[in-house]
Amino acid sequence: MAWLGVVSGACGDGERAEAVAASSGEKDSRADVQAAMRALKRVRVLATHEDRVPAFIQGDFGQASRAGKALSLQEAHEGVQEVLREVAPVFRLSPEELSLRRISWDDQGHQYLRYGQRLNGREVVGAELLLFLDAEGKAYAVHSSARGGSRALAAAQPSLAEEAAVVAARRATGARRMDARSGGLVYVRGEDGQLVLAYAVRVTGVKDGLPVDDRVYVNAMTGDIALRDARVHTALSRAVYSANNGYQLPGTLKRAEGGAATQDAHVDMNYEQLGKTYQCYQENFGRDSHDGEGAPLKSTVHYSEDGNGYVNAYWNGSQMVYGDGDGEMSTELGKDLDVTVHELTHAVTEADSNLIYSNEPGALNEGWSDIFSAYCESWTRGWATDADVWLIGEDVWTPATPGDALRYMGNPTQDGSSKDYYPERYRGSADYGGVHSNSGIANLAFKLLATGGAHPRGKTSVQVAGIGVQKAGKLFYEANANCMTASSNFAAAKLCTEQKAEQFYPEDKGAVTDAWAAVGVSGVVEPPPEVVVLSNGIPVSGVATAEGTSRVYKLTVPPGQASLSFVTSGGSGDLDLYVKRGAAGDMGSYDCKSEGPSTAEECVIAEPAAGDWYVTVFAYSSFTGVTVTGRYSNFQGGTHVLLNGVSSVAYGGAARTWTCWTLQVPDSVPRVVFSQTGGARTSGDADLYIQYQEQPTTHRYLCKSSNKGNHDACTLPRPVGGLYLACSFSYSAYTNVTMKGTY
Repeated sequence: MAWLGVVSGACGDGERAEAVAASSGEKDSRADVQAAMRALKRVRVLATHEDRVPAFIQGDFGQASRAGKALSLQEAHEGVQEVLREVAPVFRLSPEELSLRRISWDDQGHQYLRYGQRLNGREVVGAELLLFLDAEGKAYAVHSSARGGSRALAAAQPSLAEEAAVVAARRATGARRMDARSGGLVYVRGEDGQLVLAYAVRVTGVKDGLPVDDRVYVNAMTGDIALRDARVHTALSRAVYSANNGYQLPGTLKRAEGGAATQDAHVDMNYEQLGKTYQCYQENFGRDSHDGEGAPLKSTVHYSEDGNGYVNAYWNGSQMVYGDGDGEMSTELGKDLDVTVHELTHAVTEADSNLIYSNEPGALNEGWSDIFSAYCESWTRGWATDADVWLIGEDVWTPATPGDALRYMGNPTQDGSSKDYYPERYRGSADYGGVHSNSGIANLAFKLLATGGAHPRGKTSVQVAGIGVQKAGKLFYEANANCMTASSNFAAAKLCTEQKAEQFYPEDKGAVTDAWAAVGVSGVVEPPPEVVVLSNGIPVSGVATAEGTSRVYKLTVPPGQASLSFVTSGGSGDLDLYVKRGAAGDMGSYDCKSEGPSTAEECVIAEPAAGDWYVTVFAYSSFTGVTVTGRYSNFQGGTHVLLNGVSSVAYGGAARTWTCWTLQVPDSVPRVVFSQTGGARTSGDADLYIQYQEQPTTHRYLCKSSNKGNHDACTLPRPVGGLYLACSFSYSAYTNVTMKGTY
């Protein structure tokens, strides 16, 4: 995690670790996830994992029974037990697998409970569940990289000896003065999304002049390297030490908080830069030091491995370390505010999201450190946005080359190695999976969000509307502190910054989306699906498609409609329904969904906005012979209102006429029964028709009963909450009939 990006190392032979969880005999069924989703109220899926288990959900998940900053971790955990019992199954988890690690708050009073996961009694590395509570203690969102394992994984036993794992870890780091020790078995989720059983080995030493402190996770079945996570990050109570051109840390204390200047320029300038960094975080985010709890800011300058000028700086988990440079590549690194903020932001990230320093999470870790280097420089200069703000390390890097910098946030590829477009990101094993080169993607997204503009190399045509450094920094800070998890990737970073924009600056959410889209993080743009246009109330029959594919339909809804419904019925197979206004929806984005175990699905939207509504019919398994119907209605109810379980007044009607009553049915009732009954002096023949949100017709209804005479009944199991119409249609003139609805 070197400041200069000079660390490299091979992670095994490049082959993907074998996934213990993979089992050809295990059927991938979402029935449990669907059932858990149906039990929640007004839930919306914002993102899913590659195994189709939700990753981020929003909705109304209940109320914490206890809230407040005075609560202990145990008390806070007890206060959300009912919430966890509701939401954990969505991620194939149980509350017993989750342990509360930390609680944080934002300046709106929202509370964030960060849980770790244990599976079969072992830690799942990087797996976290973050529960969002508003200022009143209502649970409104969950972001979870944690999710349940498989039966095959539960039964897995290591086939590799622990000693062999230690040897493999030592070989992977290639360090000298090395020490390697195993911490036992854990679970790790690889780049392919599969959990593996692994030995956690800590390796310390030195490589290329930089200290090594890596957690190397060795697949317990194959001996391959499943993950390598560095803990040496290259970067108010201050303490500045001198290593006296050696490598013993922390060295000799030269200047403590409040102490007089020492006349050592590197010591004194670094002392000042530490103070500016502290003030930047404290005044803008109310943060007391890197851990938020007033930890001392410890720093060592004049560091060297071999007595020569050391061209690097790093955060080692407890302090910052700076070399004096060699006068050609760099001057003293501790004199530059960019370098100091960068290193301390590694510490901030470690205390908050704790992004794993490998692959995409590692690139975000590096990117956030550069981003807040620019943020704090802009802040010290009255929120300036000139070119110097977006140059990283320009004050100490290559002093003989004017305008040169270590990294260029406004044009990342200018340094010759950084990436600025997500589809072109580095995907190899060097540099912990490209943590430095791929950081340019996040750097450019932030710069465009702050200043506005387009991709410097024209990789996309997106024009971003700038919102300023101050607001952009607030969103990126909150995303790191109170949304991202240890294993967050670029897609999660996009989602979290969007979520924070929705919370703090709703008017700027579109700019956040555009900033990520400009660097290719919005995903590869697929050609629009073929769309079949529906006519109101006219069914389309004979619909069929193969497993994993979709059919998309569109219904244009005019203004002033009271209800909109999409219904599938008939045929065979299993389909899911996703309805969205303005664009085709899917499992990760919809306004309404229906995910039952058959082809009978229904989505109903009350008071729909005018415009184009799309319904995506997704084949969970192949289906054939299905009918799709979309219908809107401007029926607003009527004067005849039923009360639950109470019969209406007696009424009658002429032949071929309708008399309708309305009943408001609440959510989650097991059934509703409508009955039409003839009294002692009844005459004629009326039939019973039931419809949801609109008046039925003799061809369009949810249920009908057409017995001879005036005694009819309809039962609707598990009804959707809302307004139902119970109507008598006279086959012949009738008298003395009453209507009743009971739920």
